[in-house]
Amino acid sequence: MLDLTRRLLLVSCASLALASGCGGAPQSAAHPKLNQEVSLTLPSNEGQLVTVPLRGKRAVVLDFFGPTCKPCEKAVPALQARRGELEAKGAELVLVAVLGDGENSDQASAALQRWGVKGATFLVDKSDASRRELGVQSLPSTIVVDDKGVVRWVAKESATAADVVAAVP
Repeated sequence: MLDLTRRLLLVSCASLALASGCGGAPQSAAHPKLNQEVSLTLPSNEGQLVTVPLRGKRAVVLDFFGPTCKPCEKAVPALQARRGELEAKGAELVLVAVLGDGENSDQASAALQRWGVKGATFLVDKSDASRRELGVQSLPSTIVVDDKGVVRWVAKESATAADVVAAVP
């Protein structure tokens, strides 16, 4: 009898998860920009202006980090290691350094080097443009934007690099 009760409970939980839109990668359904069209133009650390969404890409995975962000130290390299899987899905991984007062792109570059992310090009946000336009509330943060500029997925704090890859259409 206990096994039957346990099975029914598991089926009920699974049904509830599917009905609530869960399943697959964790995302924040309450995020204010989810399913909204966005556009963001930022300079890269090499000086070029880059506008997201990127032309010719099915999706853009924006990975936001800060040079002094301790959780970023693990999250950024983990996602960077899965870049090939993202590219196989037609997605581009774009790192975005969100810099606070007194921080600069050299510090962000040095942090990436320390984390094992060598020679990476990244976008630089010193003005909180990404926070305003994309609703970035904490670091690290990862957002998937489709080719039309619509936010399709926003990572929860518990999301893993595998969750990000699974979220790309």
